[in-house]
Amino acid sequence: MAVVNAWVGATTPSSARVVAKISGASARLAVADNPQLSGPAWYGPVSASAEGIVSLTATGLAPARRYWWAVEDAGVLDTVTTGRFRTHPPLGEPGVFDFVTCGDAGITPEVPGVGAVVNGSRLSNHPVFDTIRLRDPLFVAHLGDLHYYDLGSNNHGFTGATLANYRRTYDDVLLQPRQHELYRNVSTVYLWDDHDFGPNDSDSTSPGRANAQRVYRERVPHHPLADDEGIFHSWQTGRVLFVASDSRSDRTPNAYPDGADKTMLGSAQRAWLEQLLTRSEASALCWLMPVQWLSGAVDSWGGFRYEQGQLAQMLGDLGWLDRMWMVVADKHSLGIDTGVNNLWGGFPNFLTASLDAGGGTSEGPYDLGITGGRNRYTRFVVDDQGDQIIVQGTGYIGTSPWRSHTFSILANTPPPPDGGGEPVPPQTPATIADRVSWLGCDLVTGQIIADLPDITGTVSRVLGAYTSSSLSMPVPVSGPAALGDIAWQATQPGTTMIVAVVNDTPAWAGIVMTRRGGTDGTVDLGCVTLEGYLDRRYVGDHDWVQRDEVSVIAAGLIADAQVDGIGLAVDAPATGVLRDRSYVATDDATVYSRLRELSGVEGGPEWTIDLDWTDSTRTRVAKIVRIRPRIGAVSATPGTLFSTAGGPSWSSTGASDARYTLVEDYSDGRGANYVLATSSGEGDARPQSQPAADLRSGWPRYDRRWSPGSGITDTAVLDEHAAAELALRVGGAATWQIDSRWDAYPRLGVDWRLGDDVRWELYGHRHPSGVTGVGRVIGWELDIRAGRVKPILWEPGGTT
Repeated sequence: MAVVNAWVGATTPSSARVVAKISGASARLAVADNPQLSGPAWYGPVSASAEGIVSLTATGLAPARRYWWAVEDAGVLDTVTTGRFRTHPPLGEPGVFDFVTCGDAGITPEVPGVGAVVNGSRLSNHPVFDTIRLRDPLFVAHLGDLHYYDLGSNNHGFTGATLANYRRTYDDVLLQPRQHELYRNVSTVYLWDDHDFGPNDSDSTSPGRANAQRVYRERVPHHPLADDEGIFHSWQTGRVLFVASDSRSDRTPNAYPDGADKTMLGSAQRAWLEQLLTRSEASALCWLMPVQWLSGAVDSWGGFRYEQGQLAQMLGDLGWLDRMWMVVADKHSLGIDTGVNNLWGGFPNFLTASLDAGGGTSEGPYDLGITGGRNRYTRFVVDDQGDQIIVQGTGYIGTSPWRSHTFSILANTPPPPDGGGEPVPPQTPATIADRVSWLGCDLVTGQIIADLPDITGTVSRVLGAYTSSSLSMPVPVSGPAALGDIAWQATQPGTTMIVAVVNDTPAWAGIVMTRRGGTDGTVDLGCVTLEGYLDRRYVGDHDWVQRDEVSVIAAGLIADAQVDGIGLAVDAPATGVLRDRSYVATDDATVYSRLRELSGVEGGPEWTIDLDWTDSTRTRVAKIVRIRPRIGAVSATPGTLFSTAGGPSWSSTGASDARYTLVEDYSDGRGANYVLATSSGEGDARPQSQPAADLRSGWPRYDRRWSPGSGITDTAVLDEHAAAELALRVGGAATWQIDSRWDAYPRLGVDWRLGDDVRWELYGHRHPSGVTGVGRVIGWELDIRAGRVKPILWEPGGTT
């Protein structure tokens, strides 16, 4: 006995399904991990239906493994009509897999159907099916128009939409050698569209609706269906949820007016979809939709805008819009839209046709382009890296890539602990206090060793950099202020840090690097802020390709300083911005220098080391590396003076007694309009960027050449550095240095912090009529003896 036809589908990490048409009365399925099928596992026997159909499911398989299969028909193993498949990666775990999407084969085919079929001009045996099979994807998803028989139209050699006719369509498709070979050797997902469900533009009134649904269940190796009638269903691969929609079974006729009573999916599918997306714990969603989402055509979602808007609202309410993409077919073209033209959700949209169907066009709302024709399909590579899922979709024409779009989805699981270190404590609210207190703490644990007497000197912080301070501490040998030996334990160079507590929260910490004392009653302490420790630790070997700039690259650099380090907590959530970075230990680059290089590129992240209490006991100080696209609070345009609605403000006429200096600087290193970024090397061996220039009318050219970091070999990275440096330097440096009382509004730690947006209203000889402004606190300086705080403010654009 011989197998007539067979195909494989519904693969999972542990199972697969084969549906075959046989000549005998029963069949078994043999599955092995080798092409010779030696030592197979057997499944069945299963009795054949009256039409000779058997459905055989293999279970107990290993995940991410290739298997070969064959069907035993009436006791004889068919070694001709065989196939293979791969099981999926473990459910719910990160991993890498690929799949192919396609659609539309058989109208005016370039390679018509062959064999004893009803109408070869409505089928295809195109070589594109071989091309897809040789790509060996995990699965192929066919999004409809498997054929163009249009059952119910009484055309193309068929009369009526009978069960026999629907069964014949599957036999004719599987009689095509190239299609049959593909569907036997690559797990197949199949959804219908109009021409394989019924006549052109068919809907729920199609005369063959019930028969199409029944025969689909008989003949297709599908995943479990969610309904007794429609064929919509879902499955999960790794951490990606796939939704396969039925756009025909319950569809209202296209001619009906759009509104709440018109539907493409139907109430049952809508309710199922909402329940599925509410309960799913998947990290990403791929929605397989047979019809076009972006088109305005009446047979696409353009005729169902009301329901489309309701779906977009549901997806947004359930938190899926920034974690999904959609694949569509129907229009006989390839197209990619990154989300720019998707007014109904903003997620990427891929048009994936046609296999072999005429009539495609190269016009449509796809920002990366659209190309009509046959021999077309899309391949997706899903790279789940734990903290993010990177998806690359590439349209192919034959074996040649056409266009590609890569995007990342932030996973709904905590980022990997690349940065290591201590847990990040919640931020402690500040409380107004009338004095600055000082602590001597263990550098590694943050444990308070001693409350220190009033220290004098100036301390400061700057975004993404370390600063140094010279402090003086009284050390009486007797009396109530005498500390004895604990004063020396609390200020031991290399193992302790001095912490300034401002308004009841730790605001500044400096590692004690030098200590000088003798006859006098004071000891001088040379300190460097915690960022300086990173300039004493070196970067190891790393090769990051398209990884998140914060949660992977920046946190990974911090991790190099964590072994035998100072116990940093790392607050570095993923941003979705992907970069390439390669570092080698022999470059002798410090963690500090690499972080500054990373933050120095155009659009690079910002970073600082913040302080807080570890817990409510306030006996330990936490040291928190914060890395973000932007550090600090962003405020809208300020409102009334001294109103905190738009952000804190300084006034030279108010209680803060503010004085100011505006520094405008176009000196070397401060201003430039022609920038070149270079790396290490000499002559032609030295990598360098393209010039970044902004030569404005009336300005001479001011060059700046500088190296953002040694060992950068990628000129694209140097181009980013040059562009960022030009944006920073083209207008010169304009900073506002405000000198204000530290104990008056706005208060450090209470009303503003490093990186925050703030505002000011100032009067002076430079601005006798007054000047107001909005900018960022990029640094501050606190002079304890004088009782003054000096925020350093950067005004975007550098205007005055």
